[in-house]
Amino acid sequence: MQTLLRPAARALLTLSLLVSVPTFADEQGERDPGFPRWLALSARGGYLMPGGRMDGAAEPLYLYEVYKGLFAAIVEPTLRIGSRVELGPWVQLSHAQMRIRCSAERACKGSNLRFGLQGNLHWNPSGPIDLWSGVALGYDTTALSVPSAEITYSGPDVTLQAGFDKNFGGNFWAGLFVSGTAGQYDTLKVRMLGGSGRESLRERALHLWIGFGFRVRVAVPHPPDKS
Repeated sequence: MQTLLRPAARALLTLSLLVSVPTFADEQGERDPGFPRWLALSARGGYLMPGGRMDGAAEPLYLYEVYKGLFAAIVEPTLRIGSRVELGPWVQLSHAQMRIRCSAERACKGSNLRFGLQGNLHWNPSGPIDLWSGVALGYDTTALSVPSAEITYSGPDVTLQAGFDKNFGGNFWAGLFVSGTAGQYDTLKVRMLGGSGRESLRERALHLWIGFGFRVRVAVPHPPDKS
């Protein structure tokens, strides 16, 4: 009897090992997606249209009188909390299309820099198309160079944003977004050849940026919810 049991036990053990090897390999594949699950890296490119006033003076300077628009690039690494929430910093660098002119032949030069923190909620994190929306808190610095002076306005703003990302295989996503930003400039800085000055604006006004564009993203897809 023992002679029969030993070969049978050996055969069962060998069979269990053969079955467990692919299962273990599948588990390893799930555990090692090639990119950290807790991190997402995104980059956006878009166009922002201005509105509102830069200050609340009796003869205010309107934002659309200075800018036609901004060609913006946004970099946003985010920390993934669970399957739906992402938090992280962002920075926006822009090439300014200027409306204000320094002469009949050329427009004045300008620039815009924004940065801050954001939180986004993903509505379909396990699907091939992931809808998302969120809020970003930021700080806006916009500058323009006129003959013999450089003028800089800066202040806080808040952005509502939404979009979708489509999975194109593996960890790569791409999609579209829209955004609306409202803020107030609270500081004015003027730099001239003879020196520079800085002051806090007492008369403040609301300005707007309306944006749209595309987003590319590297993030590990979330597994389907089994509940």
